[in-house]
Amino acid sequence: MLLRKGKVARFRLSPEGEKALNDLFKSHSIQALIEDVDELGAWILLDQKGSKDLGTVMLLKWDYFSTAVLEVEPETGAVEKLDIGFKP
Repeated sequence: MLLRKGKVARFRLSPEGEKALNDLFKSHSIQALIEDVDELGAWILLDQKGSKDLGTVMLLKWDYFSTAVLEVEPETGAVEKLDIGFKP
């Protein structure tokens, strides 16, 4: 699973998420730091711009977002290539 603690992701809300979270978010997507991921969904830290507070952690249920976009780093190191076919 690519959603991991410490990664920043942009979540596009599903129709269920838009309905449930319309008081919290005015847009169709949110960007947040992932604090944890479990069977319930992604626990995210909301960005408190200009605030000295630690922030608010909330559960974004799996049903509440349709897509998540995050940056990934390519694997480093050599990839072992296997020969395919018969050898003489």
